[in-house]
Amino acid sequence: MPEEKRLDVLFVVPSNLVQVYQALANKHATEPPAKARFVAAYLMRRSCGVDLIDANIEGFMPEEMAEKVKELNPYLVVMPVYGFNPSSSTHTMPAARSFAQAIKNLCPAIPIIMMGTHPAGLPQKTLEDEPVDYVCGGEGPITIHELLTVLKEDKKLQDLKKVRSLWYWVDGKVIHNSPAPLIDLNLEPALPGWKLMDPRRYHAHDWHTFWRDFEDRAPYANPYSREGCPFSCGFCNIQTPYREGETLAANPNLNSFRTLQPELFIKEVEYLVKNYGVKYIKIPDEMFGLGDHPVQVAKLMKERFGDSINCWAYFRVDTMNPKHAELYRSAGFRWTPFGIEAANSKVRSGQDKKFSDNHIRKIMNQAQSAGISLALNYIFGLPGDTMESMRETYNLAVELNGAFANFYCNQALPISPQYLEAKKAGYPLPEREGGPGWIGHSQYSYECEPFYMGSALTPAKILAFRDKAHVDYYSRPEYSAMALNDPDLGQTAMQNINEWIDDARSLRRKILGHSRD
Repeated sequence: MPEEKRLDVLFVVPSNLVQVYQALANKHATEPPAKARFVAAYLMRRSCGVDLIDANIEGFMPEEMAEKVKELNPYLVVMPVYGFNPSSSTHTMPAARSFAQAIKNLCPAIPIIMMGTHPAGLPQKTLEDEPVDYVCGGEGPITIHELLTVLKEDKKLQDLKKVRSLWYWVDGKVIHNSPAPLIDLNLEPALPGWKLMDPRRYHAHDWHTFWRDFEDRAPYANPYSREGCPFSCGFCNIQTPYREGETLAANPNLNSFRTLQPELFIKEVEYLVKNYGVKYIKIPDEMFGLGDHPVQVAKLMKERFGDSINCWAYFRVDTMNPKHAELYRSAGFRWTPFGIEAANSKVRSGQDKKFSDNHIRKIMNQAQSAGISLALNYIFGLPGDTMESMRETYNLAVELNGAFANFYCNQALPISPQYLEAKKAGYPLPEREGGPGWIGHSQYSYECEPFYMGSALTPAKILAFRDKAHVDYYSRPEYSAMALNDPDLGQTAMQNINEWIDDARSLRRKILGHSRD
């Protein structure tokens, strides 16, 4: 009998939601692994055999995943290290380590490569610290395809030098190859990769569905329409996987910002609706709402789907044109998340967000008047923040009274501008010797340690303020009245919100002196 064809690439998506979210992991959203889908589609077009196992969906522990890897015996395991938002790669690293170690323990001969925002930002440290053979220092598709070619043809070590954006060991030294260029999204759309991840098995975030019951939050999909962001917020690291490719651009000092043609994006949405009945869509672009692109997408969505899809995408306050708000709503955009970040204009301006408080209020009112619900993001502990300015931020949140308010602590995420500043100053980041490690960057973890280099606050004060603000915001009579009078929310939503806040009250924090249990 002929030998059975061996699987080329197996994507292993790691997970440890309880470590990252504690009690809030209960009925948490599960998001299709978008970057793995993008790379998988690239490989599939080149006739590579590809499969994917998502621990978030299968519920596999590391040892169970290792058994599946042994059974499938791929030429290469690809471990995409991302989370459920653009900046959450770092707090996925502990789970990635556990899964990689279990695979190496059971089948040490199967090579593993890590890719993602964190590994690309710290490729040498990742290679030195983690039980993997390779690290992708760039976007991923070209690197993984070229590495697979070398592995399948059993070429010699010197052939690894041809694999662009690859980091690896040679004679006890870390070697870094030349960069791979960034992919043209219009030549390499991610649509084929959906065959590896059924949207019917994934669940949207509770607020996205207006806090429907868990079983009513699927099918859920997250097609990209853009990659990168032209802005430079100090806390953000989403541009990291593109940095190597950007060095090959005409102006390497500019952030890359690539856009999928609206028709190609709509083709992907049509595929998702027709084949999987998708009704909840997140467009996870870091900067969807800039220029004419969102208008063209909205026109096509309205034309093809009317108001049948519940979708959302990120906007900045200064990129939302209010004259288009009604178009967005009629095209299914029921939510617009905005990064308010801070009420104090000086604190906010330090994050490349130079818009006024009055402009914030104007845009929020116009979005709400069009029937769009507000999902507003705030950050406590930004550079220049004080207890007074954090109270101002909370008071602004109360004034705007968005249906969803997301309160963060500032974090110096690798390899954001804040991270580089912290390293230069010798600031004790979570990954310090004796510290909690990468999980300390997780907003909801027991080990969470906010980043703050000033003298007006401490990480513990910032975290305590954030946790109290979270509970207080949703416990207000004004919030309950708004929710109960909103036909999209109502009693079921309020009941689910109250259960969610009960879980938030139970968050344990080490730096606040809590025991773990």
